[in-house]
Amino acid sequence: MKIKYYYSVASPFTFLAIDRFVELANNNNLEIEEKPFDLVGEVFPNTGGIPVPKRHPARLKYRLQEIKRIGEKYNIKINPEPKFFPPKDPHLPAKFAIAAINSGNKLTFGKECLKYLWSEEKDISDMSILREICVNLNLDFNQIKENALTKLVDGIYIENSQSAIKEGVFGAPTYIYKEELYWGQDRLEYLKDKI
Repeated sequence: MKIKYYYSVASPFTFLAIDRFVELANNNNLEIEEKPFDLVGEVFPNTGGIPVPKRHPARLKYRLQEIKRIGEKYNIKINPEPKFFPPKDPHLPAKFAIAAINSGNKLTFGKECLKYLWSEEKDISDMSILREICVNLNLDFNQIKENALTKLVDGIYIENSQSAIKEGVFGAPTYIYKEELYWGQDRLEYLKDKI
């Protein structure tokens, strides 16, 4: 069985869910179809979402509390207000993640981007940081970079974003299993029930 996994490389809730999601999928022999997508530039404008910096102060305050609570509950090191959020260019690391997926390295590059942004205080828009991630994952940086900057990867990124909108995705992370949508790290229990 397959499960579609839509995520943003800049989403704190994706970071807070990734290990539990992968464990759930592995325990149930699910094939994960990994789809990094453009949450802020494409999905939000087409589904009524508002980028974090433009949200009401009450929502911003609660969001920070939730990030902290979830991190503490699952013993995940996370800074609710990291230095490099939002990233100057969230598209570049997403395209690197797609290039890594294309090379057969699944579910690792996106996770490392999330960890670097939310836990390590590093700028995932910086090419030297993307190189560091490649080195840590034993990936050929030049090969991944070359692939990430192709029209093919650009097309996959656009298609991931457009298919997300068509399938009713409006936030990250979102999981689609048997044509049912589960949005957010707090919906993993419902997904587990369905499986």
